[in-house]
Amino acid sequence: MKTNKKLILSLIKDDLLNTQFINGLNSMGLDAGKYYLRLSQTFFVLMGFGDYQQKEDTILYEEYFDFSEKAITTNLFENPEQLDKTALEV
Repeated sequence: MKTNKKLILSLIKDDLLNTQFINGLNSMGLDAGKYYLRLSQTFFVLMGFGDYQQKEDTILYEEYFDFSEKAITTNLFENPEQLDKTALEV
């Protein structure tokens, strides 16, 4: 179980960093939206939430995306403690 939790937290952190990276590229005028890793689908399955195609799961994904958009406004690359804290909040 501890290994699974570590894996999930690692995927969440990678997803937040990737989202921040993609948004940075987009803000510079590059169309990088196609390069999201979609790691959230993987860690939600590992957490037992299943397929995002179901209505309840879609709401969960939307809440996560809203949360991740807010979270990436901090510089997660320069503040690894904040990255850990944010991943735990998810």
